[in-house]
Amino acid sequence: MQQGYTGPEVCKITGISYRQLDHWTTSSLIQASIRNLKGSGFHRIYSFQDIIQIKLVNKLREAGVSLQKIRIALKNIDSILGDNINISDVSVFSDGKSIYVISDNDQMIDLLKKGQAVFGISLGPVHTEAEAEVFSLYPDKVSTKNA
Repeated sequence: MQQGYTGPEVCKITGISYRQLDHWTTSSLIQASIRNLKGSGFHRIYSFQDIIQIKLVNKLREAGVSLQKIRIALKNIDSILGDNINISDVSVFSDGKSIYVISDNDQMIDLLKKGQAVFGISLGPVHTEAEAEVFSLYPDKVSTKNA
């Protein structure tokens, strides 16, 4: 059986209120994937992956992202990346206006624009590549200091 966490335990782990957790769960923003029973006397049981997703939602809220945008992003993460991807295996970015995820093939995807790819460049490898080109073409112009 999978290890599970009750609502109060999840609140303690994530730092959100029980009211917030209950609202997010009853509005289907997140789910208690181990046991999501409704009614008196039943307790929801959340998985560790649910906790990761709750922390993601909380961090996006703290960054000023609306619940509507978060809902769209979470739905699109599942459809774009597939069910075989753990939420822990992706990197999520936001500029407050949109939410992006890095796919397994290192492609940045805008989750609010139905998977539109975004172009990005990591400048560390560009620096190394340019330095190697300068050194091979103009070895006398290479200084010992980084520019």
